[in-house]
Amino acid sequence: MMGPKKKLGEILIETGLIDEFQLNTSLSYQESWGGRLGSIMLKKGIVSEPDMMAAIARQLDIEPISLDQMQKPSAEVMRMVKIETARKYAFFPLEFEGKTLLIAVADPTDLKTLDEIGFVLGVRVKPLVALESDITKAIDRAYEGKVPREMERTATVPGAGPLYHKMDHTAADNEKSKQSTAGTEKSGPGVKARQDISQKVVLESLIELLVEKGVIRREELMSRIKAKRPGQP
Repeated sequence: MMGPKKKLGEILIETGLIDEFQLNTSLSYQESWGGRLGSIMLKKGIVSEPDMMAAIARQLDIEPISLDQMQKPSAEVMRMVKIETARKYAFFPLEFEGKTLLIAVADPTDLKTLDEIGFVLGVRVKPLVALESDITKAIDRAYEGKVPREMERTATVPGAGPLYHKMDHTAADNEKSKQSTAGTEKSGPGVKARQDISQKVVLESLIELLVEKGVIRREELMSRIKAKRPGQP
């Protein structure tokens, strides 16, 4: 697949976010221990996620996106990309059109990884840049249903416009409120009063039926009820 020619280290040096020594140190670490160069720099605190994303987006003219507020990908996309694949290559699938899969990655300059994703899935891949931490959270939400409260906040990454609509929590909150109210009503005094009335109606109907059938006289029944009252001998 075609992609950007510049490597991540070159972009970060050109934008002044790192120097040659920091790049060489990170590359040496990568050679010894493996891992993605961008992740190594983040772990070492050499560059921040927002700065890295903004630099990549500006240098490569790739639209930066926020995954904080998003709709779940289509069923087709979810079937196409298994959670194990998304986690292994650290990307989040967004949309599938024709034979091209739009994905969010932290490092769109990593052509080897992009090629592997396309080969594994059998599709063309078009990358957009997003924060690595947001990609991890998006995978958790879409595949495992984990919904952290911070997803309700508005993204504050400079230049990162949300690609998807904000999730609507109002309907869910209203439904929870209804369920809470319903639960209170089931055990509230109003329900108890209705239950008492229903029992009284049933009892009176039963007494009338027994009297009408000659099974028992009303006076005898009342005498027995009085005898069963608490405190009666």
